[in-house]
Amino acid sequence: MKIFLRLACLSITVIITGFGCKGLSQDQQAAIRPVTLNFWTVYDNVDQLRNLATQYKGENPHVTINIRQVRYDEFDKLFINALADDVAPDMVSMHVRWLRKYQNRLVPMPATVTMGKLVQTSTITKETAVLFDTFNMPTLESLKKAYVATVPDDAVIAKQMYGLPLTVDTLAVYYNKDLLDKAGLPEPPKDWNEFVEAVKRITKLDKDRKILQSGASLGTGKNIENAFDIVSALMLQNGVTMAGSYGGITFSAGFEKANATHPALQALNFYTDFARPNKEAYSWNDDQNSAFDAFVRGKTGFYFGFAYDYDRLKSRAPDLNIEIMPLPQLNPNIQANVASYWLQSVVKKSKNQNEAWDFIRFMSEPDRIKGYADAVHQPSALRVHIKAQEADPVIGPFSSQVLIAKNWYHGRDIISAENAFDEMIAAILQPLNEEKTTDQDIYKKDASAVVRAAQIVSQTL
Repeated sequence: MKIFLRLACLSITVIITGFGCKGLSQDQQAAIRPVTLNFWTVYDNVDQLRNLATQYKGENPHVTINIRQVRYDEFDKLFINALADDVAPDMVSMHVRWLRKYQNRLVPMPATVTMGKLVQTSTITKETAVLFDTFNMPTLESLKKAYVATVPDDAVIAKQMYGLPLTVDTLAVYYNKDLLDKAGLPEPPKDWNEFVEAVKRITKLDKDRKILQSGASLGTGKNIENAFDIVSALMLQNGVTMAGSYGGITFSAGFEKANATHPALQALNFYTDFARPNKEAYSWNDDQNSAFDAFVRGKTGFYFGFAYDYDRLKSRAPDLNIEIMPLPQLNPNIQANVASYWLQSVVKKSKNQNEAWDFIRFMSEPDRIKGYADAVHQPSALRVHIKAQEADPVIGPFSSQVLIAKNWYHGRDIISAENAFDEMIAAILQPLNEEKTTDQDIYKKDASAVVRAAQIVSQTL
């Protein structure tokens, strides 16, 4: 399957007699001048990217690619400072939820890129020639056909593309098989009802209902790394439209007339029940360590995470008996999941935009995407690879969901949006102090929390 159509060599610009580049025109010399590309990435696998960079240099000897890994919490400061000092990288891995924030600092993808190559045409006379190859970059139509559905929704702004992904991650459920075995659960749950029953059997409480062993890390916000995504997925599965087609936030729509049966509130109540001591599903609270750390230490049966977490988990707990299942679905007719992934983008200040886009084109060839995705245990961004990856015991649970995965947040401040969800969860868990509390009082409190969260998220658009 061809994503990029390689055009025939447009012209042999010059054939000269002699050695090296003597006699070349300025344009010809510029086409093969030494170029160094600096590439900043956050969570992509640096070893695999360097392997791709080495392959690229084999085809383009005049291009050297330096790859630097930047910490997630340092990227913003380092990138802004580098731009101000005119030492910005040529390429960056850009999370789709960061794209609108940094859009003005990135350059849209061109229609074509052209690369020159010095070749020896005769071993006897030592004649050399500069060959120019022009490559088509993806069109909007080819992007929609080749990539999974969320990519054109995320990477395209005002009909311009701002990058291409190698992988697209989805939310699934890791489980500690030993804890399930000890709880008498021979198979993982197949739906949410079975999941709740499994959590009840795994969770161990003392006489004061203090959690000794957790069935699942669900119900709170700040100590659950993926709370924003889990709650989003639950709302989507319950039929909630998180944002409108024109970008407005809509998950709080209808609260002025609804009651506790509002689908957004139903999803939130289901989620927060895992942190309510008076509920059967109780298995987590604000006193617990982070969800990831608790799972690594063998203290939790289920952990909601992404394919990216697999290597992290195996590194921290190599002996933990981990298996993975797809995210349970509420309704077979409204299947939903969330997508989280990185685009490879080019910085507007780069003086080597043509070469930078050509390297992204090179990385994004189907065989190279497949090799990278398999090596890092993540779903490929291309539709053509989904079926093969579904057979993989590690990648399969994530890849099987990639066609229904969406990223609904297209704002400029994902951190504030995530914090708004954490505060919404905390407010819903907070009991009312009044002695005579009615169901309507509780509903008003919870509805107010949802509306407030939506207002904060709207302010980030």
